[in-house]
Amino acid sequence: MNRDTSLGGGEPLKKILGRVAGKLDSKFGLKTTIDLLYFFPRRYHQLGELTPFAQLTIGEEQSVIAQIVDSSRRRTHGGKWMLSLKLSDGNNRMDAVFWAKNQYLINWMSAQMQVGQTKLFSGRPSLYRGRLQLSHPSYQEVDDENLDVGNNQQVQAQAMRPEPIYPAKVGLPTWTTQKAIAVLLDELKTIPLPDPLPEDIREERGLLEINEAFEKIHRPQSRKDFAQAQARFRYEEAFILQVALAQRRAELSEDAPCLKKIPGGFSDRVASSLPFTLTAFQSEVLDDISQRLSSPRPMNLLLQGDVGSGKTVVSLLAMLRALDCGRQAIFMAPTEVLVHQHFSTLCALLGELAQPGGFNLRGGEGVPIYRLSSSLPSGEKQRTLAALNQGQAGIFVGTHSLLSNQVAPSCPGIVVIDEQHKFGVKQRDRLRQNETGTAHLLVMTATPIPRSVAMTSFGDLDLLTLKGLPPGRAKVESYRVNSANQSWTQRTWQRAKEEIMAGHRVFVVCPAINPGTEETENGSDNEDERGNVTCLKGARTAGSGQNWGESRVQNENRKIANVSETAAQLKNLPALAGVRIGVLHGQMSAEEKDRAMADFISGTTPLLVATTVIEVGVDVPEATMMVILDADRFGIAQLHQLRGRIGRGKHGGVCLVWSGVEAQSPAGRRLEAFVNTTDGFELAAIDLRLRESGNILGQNQSGRSSSLKILDLLADEKVISQAQKDAKSLIAGDSQLRKHPYLQAAISRRISEEEQEYLERG
Repeated sequence: MNRDTSLGGGEPLKKILGRVAGKLDSKFGLKTTIDLLYFFPRRYHQLGELTPFAQLTIGEEQSVIAQIVDSSRRRTHGGKWMLSLKLSDGNNRMDAVFWAKNQYLINWMSAQMQVGQTKLFSGRPSLYRGRLQLSHPSYQEVDDENLDVGNNQQVQAQAMRPEPIYPAKVGLPTWTTQKAIAVLLDELKTIPLPDPLPEDIREERGLLEINEAFEKIHRPQSRKDFAQAQARFRYEEAFILQVALAQRRAELSEDAPCLKKIPGGFSDRVASSLPFTLTAFQSEVLDDISQRLSSPRPMNLLLQGDVGSGKTVVSLLAMLRALDCGRQAIFMAPTEVLVHQHFSTLCALLGELAQPGGFNLRGGEGVPIYRLSSSLPSGEKQRTLAALNQGQAGIFVGTHSLLSNQVAPSCPGIVVIDEQHKFGVKQRDRLRQNETGTAHLLVMTATPIPRSVAMTSFGDLDLLTLKGLPPGRAKVESYRVNSANQSWTQRTWQRAKEEIMAGHRVFVVCPAINPGTEETENGSDNEDERGNVTCLKGARTAGSGQNWGESRVQNENRKIANVSETAAQLKNLPALAGVRIGVLHGQMSAEEKDRAMADFISGTTPLLVATTVIEVGVDVPEATMMVILDADRFGIAQLHQLRGRIGRGKHGGVCLVWSGVEAQSPAGRRLEAFVNTTDGFELAAIDLRLRESGNILGQNQSGRSSSLKILDLLADEKVISQAQKDAKSLIAGDSQLRKHPYLQAAISRRISEEEQEYLERG
């Protein structure tokens, strides 16, 4: 290794490690020396500590330290020889079995693994006749091969030395990785790596130098060693992300239009005519936004608020500030259904001032409000594009169509993006930049984000939280329904009929659209740039008949609920006799979607079977019940968003989540957390704990491992906050990092192209 190759990402492993490099690449995607050095142990053991068997995951390659408590050899009926060991963790037992064609090999293995010894085993735990078992695991001595057992002092030091345990794969046990890393650590002693952390920051924070940190995290002599090294790499990981975000923010520091408050303007008039009183939290948020809009510095604000907290009216009053100053307000949402919903909601809030499509039907001064999506009639599209490109002051609500080459807004004052994380493009700034300055930006999300996550994945935005809910919001109760329990599933539809007979509406949500389709990665419909849902291919169809639900238990071949078959099945249920049933999903045309929603709102079809196309923004005050089929297919945040569609009026709501998964499975724990709280911020924290940090910059890994390696977004909030302050201070004096080339190289190495795109649209 040398400084030049380190700056670029390290030497290829195959030059140093030979055939082992191929395994490290194929199993873990580790290609260079830098990749391997940052491949940290997943945990540490001290000699004498045993791995609790209860923590093992069935079917996953793992390494365990266990004591051999029994050993036996025998010949099998097939003529092979078998060595059977009983292993102990101090509380529980596990079997380890080995086979060989001849007795001599079995005798040799038996001599290597004697009763009373403690070994490091690597394999895939399975269940055989109800007992935990390792089949033909790899094994190795726990202590050093050259340990002098006659040296009591050395034995004691060895017993205290932590043993690093690395992630294991078939053919690549933990000790192979450990030995490969040892080769690199020995080279660092003669050719040390340059440190990406600036020396002054490192010293001020009391952090280890990088080469010493690598030695202590991979070859610690004490718990203090690896704790110090972990602290250094936690900070480094947070700092690199924060510097990248601070650079991004510095690039957006152009002048913005000053949207001064105009007494008696549209903003004041609409605020005073609202049919409700703003909450104290809404007023507080609006005061903050007002100050930012009056500044020549572009507002870059993330407004997060729980489902139903009243973000839409806040965004409207902010947009009207732009119109008061002769500017345009652009409101972008991820789906056509949501665009039409927002358009209707904004028109209702504007009241007599609303001029839909720019038409002034009442005479006098009003607020032109337009919508834009790919499936709108061409005449409406052309009117919207003309008004937008000619600089007419107004509100423009649209999907990704706002990002097309046909759109060239000439005087935007503010851009509002709803559910920004839904967008898969990086052209956000295209709507903001024009000859008259950079428009202010308001990003909204109804998916609550823990502060630590917001600082990390939205670090170029200021964070503002809209707390509480508007007064009078009814309570929503949530219950889990075992989909294998026929009496429970039948009661679901009886309750649905009762809600409908009381004049209310019922949602039934499915993870798929049609039979013969498979769900997407997150179990929801994928909307493309036209707002359409990508067809979900391959999943098995749902069962049929009155016993539907009885067969929906968790197994490898379980059937996935889909809209078309579910709607047909519900129409044949005696419990729902006389109830008209509608459907809604992303493959429908805009006209069909509008008709489906209109029929649902009016009560013509009081039960609506839909995909997650109704996840955000849909506001039907009469909706009081939701049934989510195969609820384990959805994440906590998505379930919370769906639940937010009911109980929005004066009546309470009930949300029933159907699932057949085991209570202690990851999906079961998600559902349990969901039904036990309606607090979105608490659910966000729970979700993060259950999912672990993962890749917080974007969705895909783009063929490389770039997710968080050691930083814990919940536990390390103080580290992230300090790193953010240090990063802003550094970028303020050296935005291009010309004085810190190794830091710039680390950013390029650690943040993939896909993550850079995430920063571009963040």
